[in-house]
Amino acid sequence: MYELELERVVDEIGKRGARRVLLQLPDGMRPFAFEIAEHIRKETPSEVIISGDSCYGACDIASRQALELNVDLLIHYGHACFVQSPGVPVLYIEARIPIDVSKMVEAVLPDIAGWESVGLTSTVQHTPQLKEISEALDQRGVKALIGEGTGLTPEDGQVLGCSYAAATKLPEEVDGYIFIGGGRFHAIGLALRTGRPVIIANPYNGKVSRLDESELMQLAKKRMALITAAREAKTIGVLVSSKPGQRALADAMVLAEKLGDREVHAFLIYLDEVRADQLNNFTEPEAFIETACPRIAIDGVAGVNRPILTTTEARVLLGEKTWEQTWGHTYLG
Repeated sequence: MYELELERVVDEIGKRGARRVLLQLPDGMRPFAFEIAEHIRKETPSEVIISGDSCYGACDIASRQALELNVDLLIHYGHACFVQSPGVPVLYIEARIPIDVSKMVEAVLPDIAGWESVGLTSTVQHTPQLKEISEALDQRGVKALIGEGTGLTPEDGQVLGCSYAAATKLPEEVDGYIFIGGGRFHAIGLALRTGRPVIIANPYNGKVSRLDESELMQLAKKRMALITAAREAKTIGVLVSSKPGQRALADAMVLAEKLGDREVHAFLIYLDEVRADQLNNFTEPEAFIETACPRIAIDGVAGVNRPILTTTEARVLLGEKTWEQTWGHTYLG
């Protein structure tokens, strides 16, 4: 299903004369790890080490491990370049997945009936075909727009868990958005960030669904309840991620200082991965604010029964923003 680009990997290793490489893959691609490593072994003299640590996105680059292992090249699968990795060169393999464009367009048409224009978004696996999808929709009378990407190597139309700029920077208003990809998180984030209807087109199972308004309302009620509960907290842990693309130490320090001004005991907790077993060992905080990926708070951390807020929600907590100013506008930053 994935385009593993094994020959490109071999060529890059040869060009760089890499004697040791670190292979990093997200969970969904780890069933291919040994296949990729075996191909590198056969085709190059390089030693291959597979990273077993987390890989949640383009922000989660194994640069520290690469330095510790003294590798010559880090091969990162499943994402486009988002952050620089100091000290070790990184080869990004996006792992594209081809889409049957005509089939997908026919599938989404009933759900966008009456729309004059639509914004197209996807994960990096499908961005190369967005233009083709746009042209197909245009031929059926729907103006399809693709926003400019963001990051070090921007992919037009690509949305991330922490960035929806490709959707919000469209040159004109649209009736709604189509998100092409698996899962619901990016689609929910898109709806929260834009306040527009979102159609989810899943290329893996061929299903098309409209994000239900009731689902967003339930989420809104849940998030507002957590903010209200956190207002009663006298001790708060501010979580700072060690992941290169999620590290927001300066923001965390400012939040902790502002909480202190309100006589809330706030302390920074520096960690690589937010897990229940880690947080539950800190029994004193009555709530947490996480300054890394907003997905951590929005999806929740199973097994933690204390509020975990995003940085945007923390600003609502502090009175710097109102709920109405954030929900459906700048909710995810």
